[in-house]
Amino acid sequence: MSTVDDIRARLDIVDVVSGYVPDLKRTGKNYHARCPFHQERTPSFVVFPDTQNWRCFGGCATGGDMFSFVMRTENTDFTGAMRLLAAQAGVRIEERQQRNDDDPLYALNDSAQQFFKQSFIAERGAQARSYVEGRHIGEDATARFGIGYAPSTGSELLRSLGALGFNDDLLLRSGLVLRGDDGSPSRDMFRGRLMFPLRDVDGRIAGFAGRSLDGSDPKYINTPQTSVFDKGRMLYALDRAREAIGAEGEAVVVEGYMDVIAAHENGYRNVVASMGTALTETQVSLLKARAQRIVLALDADAAGQEAMLQSLRTTWELVGSVAAGRRRTEVLNRPDDISSLRIALITEGKDPDELIRNDPAQWQRLLADAVPAVEFLIRAEASRLDMGSAQGKSALVERLLPVVFAVPNWADQERYFSRLAEIVGVPVATLEAAVGRMQGPLHSRQRARRPAPEAGNRELESVFTVAEHDPLEERVLALLAQDPEFLAQVDEVDPDTFVRPENRAVLFALRDAGTMEGAIAQLDGQLADRLVRHSLEALPPADRKQRTEEWTGCLRRLEERRLRNLKAQEAAAFSSDAVGDTPADPEYVQAVQRQALEVNERLRDLFTKGVD
Repeated sequence: MSTVDDIRARLDIVDVVSGYVPDLKRTGKNYHARCPFHQERTPSFVVFPDTQNWRCFGGCATGGDMFSFVMRTENTDFTGAMRLLAAQAGVRIEERQQRNDDDPLYALNDSAQQFFKQSFIAERGAQARSYVEGRHIGEDATARFGIGYAPSTGSELLRSLGALGFNDDLLLRSGLVLRGDDGSPSRDMFRGRLMFPLRDVDGRIAGFAGRSLDGSDPKYINTPQTSVFDKGRMLYALDRAREAIGAEGEAVVVEGYMDVIAAHENGYRNVVASMGTALTETQVSLLKARAQRIVLALDADAAGQEAMLQSLRTTWELVGSVAAGRRRTEVLNRPDDISSLRIALITEGKDPDELIRNDPAQWQRLLADAVPAVEFLIRAEASRLDMGSAQGKSALVERLLPVVFAVPNWADQERYFSRLAEIVGVPVATLEAAVGRMQGPLHSRQRARRPAPEAGNRELESVFTVAEHDPLEERVLALLAQDPEFLAQVDEVDPDTFVRPENRAVLFALRDAGTMEGAIAQLDGQLADRLVRHSLEALPPADRKQRTEEWTGCLRRLEERRLRNLKAQEAAAFSSDAVGDTPADPEYVQAVQRQALEVNERLRDLFTKGVD
């Protein structure tokens, strides 16, 4: 028996959840409460003892098992949840330090940080200290965030690190020194710059950012990608902000490192910064693991808005290739992403740190008044097109309909659709008729019916029963582990379609690392061994076409299974044994019906168009 199965055998999900949700009460066969993950008046959170699962039928529209519940509640990963549940169950698990903790680049970066700090406080760091003081950053904050200085002379860091025993190969791998014509380290990468250590979520220094102090371009440069640093997979100060983000349920993303430091020094500790790029899906995933709401605080100028549009286009493929004029029917990999994202435009000419220091009340209003990302997209795209021409109106609808259809909340979707019709100057019914061939949950509202219960509790139980092995999930993991082409498409695999939590943890590691080596380094004990076994599993002979068809078919079957499980949960929520003698709350009934319609639409799409 695996550790996960041992924990499952010893714990009951009702006991686990009730430890976090004190108002969990039995109603018929199941247990109900107000959802712990979002604000609501009507209880829409249901625990199913028979299947050891939970689901929110309200704003979250998500669910899972005891492991996913603890991951979300405790703001931790699968390994962390497994350790907490193992302690509760009295199960001993193998402890093993993550393999990449041993990467010598961490030690080298720590030594480089000490060098930059000493240079900052030395006489040659006077210009850097003057700049920091001019930004109203005090000594305590400077020390806490590890601000340093890279001397303008050519190779002092190189000599310092060499004297500490770091060899040439490691120095070149670090990205902190440049390679000379003879292939050996020749000079420092950062010269005459204010230095910011870039820490991962665990607080380890993975790389550095250097700011120009003399006005030269580029203004910022980062450590190039290394075995421990990837700017698209990190957020500045997340190691310091993660507790506040989890406590407040909100993450604020700004553009500048100094903005983050000023925010933290003034009590706004849920603020982080991207690494000078459009916000990536991985960065959003890091935030969404801890927050229900993400606010992007951006400059109100044209450049700031263009950066935001580019971020939305490239990260979630909301609008698709505008330049090529192609319509994309693919939208968000996880539609709840767009609903949780809001945009706050800062008054033109002001930086966040200036606003936070001089007018904290306005900063708070700015965040409170942040507009949903879809509303921002509608306004921004409309301002860039000619709304006086038929071509401009058509282009707007073409770009934004996939976005509107991706919004999971029924009322919000209808509101955005009406807003779109208003902007292009036609009645809602006319716009609906014009796009009637497009498949979307909006067009199913005429066919709303209460979902009928599925046959029998035994059949329902069979749907949710988790086998010790899941051949379908394991085949997908084997394909990912053995085929680089499929591994490059790992983001197409929806983690919610995986039932086994350990398989889901392996999938998350592959998505996060992007390589087999990186994923194995992230995983502990049995999970790392599981991935290695998948990489060695014998697959039946097949050519490229057959293998691709197998991959597509596996994803399709996973999605179909997920949707049928959701339908079974809806049936269980409405069964007479589940609700008992107490009439169900109308709002709760409507929420379940709404999700039932969305599931039916997705199943219909699955069989008519295949997996998106």
